[in-house]
Amino acid sequence: MDVFLDPSVGRSKTAALFDQLRDAIVTGRLAVGDTLPPSRTLAAELDVSRTTITTVYGRLAAEGYISGRTGAGSTVVYRHGSPNRTTRAPAALRPVNLGVVAASDWSLGGFDNVEPTFDLRTGRPDPALFPLIDWRRAMNDALHTLPGSYRNPAGQPTLRRALARWVGRSRGVEADADQIIVTAGAQQGIDLVGRLLIRPGETVAVEDPGYPPVSNLFKAQGATVVPTPVDRDGIQVEHLPADTRLVYVTPSHQSPTGAVMSLQRRAALLDFAETNDVAIIEDDYDSEYRHSDRPLEPLYRLDRHGRVIYVGTFSKTLSPSLRLGFLALPPSLLDDAIALRSLMDWQPPEASQTALHRFIVDGHLDRHLKRTRRDYTQRYALVTEALHAAADHGHIQTPPPHHAGLHVTAHLNDGVTEHDVRTNASLAGIALGNYRQCWQGDPTGEVLLIGFGATSTDELPKALDALLQAITTANER
Repeated sequence: MDVFLDPSVGRSKTAALFDQLRDAIVTGRLAVGDTLPPSRTLAAELDVSRTTITTVYGRLAAEGYISGRTGAGSTVVYRHGSPNRTTRAPAALRPVNLGVVAASDWSLGGFDNVEPTFDLRTGRPDPALFPLIDWRRAMNDALHTLPGSYRNPAGQPTLRRALARWVGRSRGVEADADQIIVTAGAQQGIDLVGRLLIRPGETVAVEDPGYPPVSNLFKAQGATVVPTPVDRDGIQVEHLPADTRLVYVTPSHQSPTGAVMSLQRRAALLDFAETNDVAIIEDDYDSEYRHSDRPLEPLYRLDRHGRVIYVGTFSKTLSPSLRLGFLALPPSLLDDAIALRSLMDWQPPEASQTALHRFIVDGHLDRHLKRTRRDYTQRYALVTEALHAAADHGHIQTPPPHHAGLHVTAHLNDGVTEHDVRTNASLAGIALGNYRQCWQGDPTGEVLLIGFGATSTDELPKALDALLQAITTANER
């Protein structure tokens, strides 16, 4: 650790050095077993006499902070407690956006960092399906080039072209390469759009129930977040406030209900946006995984007035830890969005961009999606079959239709609560999604969110057996 002696301070060097070392030990910056520098070395570094250092070390040893042995140096023996510091923050350092749910509350699903036996939480792909060999090869190729200087804040031109071609081919999103901005996952893209378009106090409409991290993000930006109900056709446009500035939707696989926004509802939302001068964020977070039915055209493709911002992510298809996503923006927003992106973190990491470009153009992404679609569809079939069997036995209501994504919903019987089932499930080592936490207003109905991305196909039947037992137990109370 660094030690500082200020010659302008009117106190002895011995006292100043003793106080610094003792403070480092008491607060834990120097832990039990750490060795202090030899007295001769420290004396040379601080330009003081060796006698000063030995005096300080002797006092520390006498007071029980260190132990010195000939030939072994001076070692810390004091085990620190909690540092004696005030917990009251200065007014300037107190958060102004209070009441925002911590990210950990959403992501942990109530398990407090303890890995469950069966992970049935939502939004989690299977790490075992990650294409490690192909990704490692792409990353190794990327690292053969020396890192450059600052680059385009929107991302590498080659990657933006590859993303534009891929999303056009896979999702029908017609965007030129210069309309693509590479982001650190979907959340950074949504953050950028909110910063760009929303003034404090302006209205942002979100789906209710919806995706909590995005609602909380808009609140943290100072927006007035208005929960808007959803039904089997998606967000109910007639409930959108006339003063809405921005609407956030997940039309391809509504989070968390799984509803697919109907074509009529999509047209109504676009008409509302044009009539009321509203922007729309279309979060297409997991539509690459469709298990039945044909996908509907994205809002971005249907938009004729440049009001839709399309958000894509590789968190579900590859891994959330890669932090790779992108925006497809209307041309009118590009310059300002790129300028704002440069103020946030300037640019995406160069090696990750190069690796993703290689991964796409070499065909690895398409092959990976083909493999994982097959696996996830098999898991989807296992889950839906188990839920329909549970409904036949009267343990849950008839499951609603699901067509895409990595989770499904199960509606519980009257008198059975999500809390009861999640409690029973946690005792059996099962982690589930949290439906109640997805609501801005009061929840309606008792629903389970069941993810099947993170549990292997071989383990899933055992997880479902344990979950159905937890549901059965809740019904018997």
